[in-house]
Amino acid sequence: MKLAFATTSFLAVFAVAASTGHAQDAPAKLNLNDPNIVFVEESVIPIPLEIFSSLDKLGARDWSGQIVKREVNLDPDRSRTAMLFGLVVSEGFIAVQAKDNEGVRRIGREVLRLAQPLNVLDDVQSHANAIITGAGKDDWDSVRGELDKTRQTVINKLKENRDKDLVALVSLGGWLGGTEALSAVIKDDYSPEASDLLNQPDLVTQLKSDFNGLPRRVRRGDLFSQVLKTLTHLEFLMRNDASGSISKGNVIEISLATKNLVNAIYGG
Repeated sequence: MKLAFATTSFLAVFAVAASTGHAQDAPAKLNLNDPNIVFVEESVIPIPLEIFSSLDKLGARDWSGQIVKREVNLDPDRSRTAMLFGLVVSEGFIAVQAKDNEGVRRIGREVLRLAQPLNVLDDVQSHANAIITGAGKDDWDSVRGELDKTRQTVINKLKENRDKDLVALVSLGGWLGGTEALSAVIKDDYSPEASDLLNQPDLVTQLKSDFNGLPRRVRRGDLFSQVLKTLTHLEFLMRNDASGSISKGNVIEISLATKNLVNAIYGG
């Protein structure tokens, strides 16, 4: 089965670690055979929904420091818009972890802006409104649920609209946004055990394969050349060294590479 990783794939990594009961001292890399992971067509999502709560078991992390208020600039390139959509939803999950009310409400508004050029506005309107309302009430569980529903609704609708090629780009954007935040947190509070969360070369290989399989018209331009170069670089960086961990130097490089690509996608 062809695999493109969903917006929440980086959360699934955390979920697997937390489900072992040793999240703080021995996080585990994503195990695609784990019973908490379910494949739904091209997506990998954690189940049940409450699994998102396992993020809290990781202890105090500077999630608020990972919130960057980047301006979302729209243009006619729907491929870039699809990646932006994935990025924005992943930022929503990070804002929830930081319990940033205004940040989550901003995400809800950006979801609506990005949904229109993807022709899915009517389908996500209720989810976006629920995200904004939930943030106003500090109802973080409901916000997490609506964020995931938003992602899945958009994926389903893109397929219905015969925009299936954009689905992989939504998923790629979500994974990228999560990995940028995760690598920044690990870089600032490095440990060999935590670095194993970034041991994802097989994930990156599949993402790269899916990306290369897209029609050229979908991945035209300098931005998409940068996407491929970054994935190739990450594929190398996200491998354990002889000690069984990812070095701090590699974590720093992962953080920089993902940040640069995210900035390029936002920059338009």
